[in-house]
Amino acid sequence: MSRGMANLLMCCTALFWGATFIAQKTGMETIGPMGFTFGRYMIGTFVLLPLAIYEATKVNLLNTMIQNKRLRWGALGLGVFMFGGIGLQQTALIYTNIANAAFLTALYVPLVPLIAALFFSRHIPLNIWPAVVVSLLGSYLLSGSSNLSAQFGDLLIVGGAFFWAGHILLIQTVIREINAPFQLSVLQSIITAVIAGVIMVPLESPAASDFLPMLPQLAFGGIVAIGLGYTLQLVAQRHTTAATAALILSLESVFAAFFGWWLLNEVLITIAIIGCSLIFLSIVLAELVSECHLRKALRIFFKE
Repeated sequence: MSRGMANLLMCCTALFWGATFIAQKTGMETIGPMGFTFGRYMIGTFVLLPLAIYEATKVNLLNTMIQNKRLRWGALGLGVFMFGGIGLQQTALIYTNIANAAFLTALYVPLVPLIAALFFSRHIPLNIWPAVVVSLLGSYLLSGSSNLSAQFGDLLIVGGAFFWAGHILLIQTVIREINAPFQLSVLQSIITAVIAGVIMVPLESPAASDFLPMLPQLAFGGIVAIGLGYTLQLVAQRHTTAATAALILSLESVFAAFFGWWLLNEVLITIAIIGCSLIFLSIVLAELVSECHLRKALRIFFKE
């Protein structure tokens, strides 16, 4: 797969995630955040299971995990990081609005290259850093410059951003060991559903009938965000860098704003539109302006 095709698939992932923000916000009328997380990830698991079984006839993830300790812990870690990110995000949507959630979730954009450079000694191309700054500024403007005081829900979103950054970085490691996106997607979905279920039973205690009214939102979140979105991420991120993936995935907030305007009649003010444009610009900067070009431009600037 070419890098361009991989980035296009990552854009599709961001589209699916952005659309799912609406389902996440409106899907907790009769169930709690852990119930919603449990339901959608169970649906996502069943959707992907036939594809994972077929893939296992060619590449068996479980056998490889038994033989490879590093891969075993990495694959299990994907589920733990995913639950940390989605669990905190879903809970936060009870206390904060979509605008704040979209902006603060995008904090994983600077966290990915920062963690990669500080803790994994990975070289991050110079052109990524200005793109990260532009993306973060765009996400802030997209939030409508709303009140970002340290409210409980906002703190949960910030905590979730660290898990999302860890998830993106861990994918980069795991997919080098084995190319089994459907099995990995099923595994991380099962782990997320199990953890959510364990927490759901004592804290929320929903009845089976409580899930029925939310079935459209659960199905959308399970089929679109998990069945399609997370699987495309696992397929595509093998062919691009973690930092670039984080930038492209930040388009999630742009699509969330669009669907909020389209489906929920939320106002998309001018400053938010400028924010959307800046996020797109950040991706163009990362892809079209190479590290070499940026170094030359900086030399010319400082000489003058």
